[in-house]
Amino acid sequence: MTSFKIILGVLFGVLVATIAVLGLVSYRTSLVVDDTSQLVKDTRKAIHLAEDISSLSKDIQLESNGIFVSSDSGYVRPYHEARTLILSKMEELKGFSADRSLEKAKVDTLEVLVRELLTFGDMALVVKQTPENTLQDRIDQAKALRDRFTLIIDDIKNEESRLMQIREKANQASIETFDKLFLMLLIGMAVLLFATFFVIRYNFNKRIRVEHKLQNANDLFSKLFNESPIGIVITQNDNGIITDCNKAFEELVNYSKEEMLGKTAVELNILESAQQREEITKVAREQGKAQDVETYLMPRDREPVWVAISMQLIHVRDKECLMSAVADITSHRKAEEKIRSALEVEKELSKMKSNFVSMASHEFRTPLTTILSSAFLLEKYLKDGEQPAVMKHIARVKSSVNLLTSILDEFLSVTKIEEGKIEPKMEKLNLKDYLQSICLNFRNFTKPGQNITYQHNGDEEIYSDPVLLGNIVNNLVTNAIKYSPENTEIHVTSALNDHIHLNVKDMGIGIPEADKKYLFERFYRASNAGTVQGTGLGLHIMKHYVDMLNGSVEVVSEEGKGTEFKLDFENVRPEEEV
Repeated sequence: MTSFKIILGVLFGVLVATIAVLGLVSYRTSLVVDDTSQLVKDTRKAIHLAEDISSLSKDIQLESNGIFVSSDSGYVRPYHEARTLILSKMEELKGFSADRSLEKAKVDTLEVLVRELLTFGDMALVVKQTPENTLQDRIDQAKALRDRFTLIIDDIKNEESRLMQIREKANQASIETFDKLFLMLLIGMAVLLFATFFVIRYNFNKRIRVEHKLQNANDLFSKLFNESPIGIVITQNDNGIITDCNKAFEELVNYSKEEMLGKTAVELNILESAQQREEITKVAREQGKAQDVETYLMPRDREPVWVAISMQLIHVRDKECLMSAVADITSHRKAEEKIRSALEVEKELSKMKSNFVSMASHEFRTPLTTILSSAFLLEKYLKDGEQPAVMKHIARVKSSVNLLTSILDEFLSVTKIEEGKIEPKMEKLNLKDYLQSICLNFRNFTKPGQNITYQHNGDEEIYSDPVLLGNIVNNLVTNAIKYSPENTEIHVTSALNDHIHLNVKDMGIGIPEADKKYLFERFYRASNAGTVQGTGLGLHIMKHYVDMLNGSVEVVSEEGKGTEFKLDFENVRPEEEV
């Protein structure tokens, strides 16, 4: 709207300026025409004066000749009248030529001739005709004067005629120039008027479109406001008086809009007190808006409801108001209470499970240790080679005890991981010596013909948690032994540079492609595991230990062709220790 006013003001100014220029040009052209007309009149007057002087000069000659010839006094009076008149005409002609040097010289010459003529005429009054001074001589003198008169008069008339033609042409040119300029200015005014009309029309259409859009927006806002499923109420910011609300809010508080307008929520007992309102609106009044302020409202003749209120300061008719969107969250609160109760129960159950696992691990470990010790003692009591069947059963007892102990250890590890009781304890470690000793210990547990090889590249000193790292390697090598057939190689390699690289590769049964994405989940075992003993917790625990050491695991496997686990850890420097 402001830009439109500016454009309209500029166009109006240009239009006024154009009219002013047009008036000025018209005025100046009028002055030029008037001046030219006056000059033309003066030129014509000068020509007439020259003709009058020429005519009077003839009269003076004739009258003086009459006096000279007949000495008749009847010629004297006309002579003096002509003489007086020619002097008057001469003075008037001199007035017209005073500002023109060329004309003035000619008029001066004419004036000299007039003086000679008057002298010639005056002589007739005093000199009479004699034989020596005959009429013919006077006629000859008069003719000579008249010829000179005619020459100078014609010259003056020709010059005035030439000037009159020049002035008439200049006047015509001035008129034509004015006509062209006037036409151009009229065209410019027409263009400006058209541009002004176009701008006014364009802005008028634009304003109509804006008003149409505004009307649509108002209609949309009104529809959204009144039909919104969320209660909306507008109150004055300073005193809390309700100025408007929608149907959803009416239904929420069980009051009609007419009953609420002009009153406050405290007066209607929707809010318990003014203090409650202050607490609810404090943030919105200080910061301009507030999100999800939870409180309770008390509808008329109903149970209190919990609501979440989002508020925004707005201006309505130059008055600061607070627009509040009120969402009923009573069902959410009830569901939250149920979830909270269920969570408490779950925590209690989890605690009981943890206590049970810890207790079972401790209580089962004692009799298992006793059983294992007894098996070792029975083995000692038997002589070499005696009762091989008994030795076989003792070996089964020892294997079962070890398996059960391993299962208990895995359950205990999972419980500790879930409870967050395991934290890495970094210390300096010789990676090569540490992994080599682990591989040597596993040679006592390999199947017939299985061979474990170990190779290391790069530096040897690292900072890591030996317990977590040992559990990771133990798990991977144990799985490689379990899932690889006899007479196969198991390769363990490590390398140290910017990172710690650890690979364990076997030639076992491999992992089906469909099972890879579930490999590290609890209690999950690959579909081709068959009768191989296991709980499905080993890789789950191993993955958690790798994450604790800021590492990553990549599994490369093809069913029937073996599996390779590639582990990568950050190489923590001593200065990076916390």
